[in-house]
Amino acid sequence: MIITCPECETRYGVDAAAIGASGRTVRCSRCSHSWVERQPDDLPPPQELPPPSRLDTGRRSRPAGTNLPALPREKKSKAPVILWSLVILTLVGIISTAVVKRDMIMERVPASTGVFDMFGLIPAPGVGLAIQNQRIKAIQKGGKRVVRIEGDIVNVSGKAAVVPRMLGIIRDKNGKVLKRWRFKPPLPKLLNKERISFATEVPPPEGSVTFVVTFDQRR
Repeated sequence: MIITCPECETRYGVDAAAIGASGRTVRCSRCSHSWVERQPDDLPPPQELPPPSRLDTGRRSRPAGTNLPALPREKKSKAPVILWSLVILTLVGIISTAVVKRDMIMERVPASTGVFDMFGLIPAPGVGLAIQNQRIKAIQKGGKRVVRIEGDIVNVSGKAAVVPRMLGIIRDKNGKVLKRWRFKPPLPKLLNKERISFATEVPPPEGSVTFVVTFDQRR
């Protein structure tokens, strides 16, 4: 049988048996209006129609004047997600390779040094290098007393390493710095396990007690 909503005049096809002889309260799925529907006196033979639950379950909109179910939603394509995932993985791979090969890149493209330094990817000067066998002795040079500091620079990094400038520091008995001076290393770069000797001379200030040579941390 066909029933019509008295409010919006939307029509529905229902099974007359679901209405029952005493009538039934139904609700319009379009405007949500409820009313009591009764079987007509001249009830035709029963026909196979959509179940009556379509009247009172859910609120999916239907085209006016029809009993067609709402169209299913289109599934969203996963292509953009896959594409962005590939882009991100590619960028991560490029950045990882650049970090691992940064020494070679900086050597071939010196301008890239500032970029790596900005992101904290350049190790501190002297990392992978060790100062060993440091020796201090006083000598006379040109009629003046001079302190000579000698030692060895050893590459323990496992790969070729740049040797930074050297820094000498003299302190008094209280640890106060009396003098600082900088000097160039014998070689700018050492191969793995390579060793090179260095020496520096300086007139000691009054009250000098400790003498230390290290790597200059200024870039």
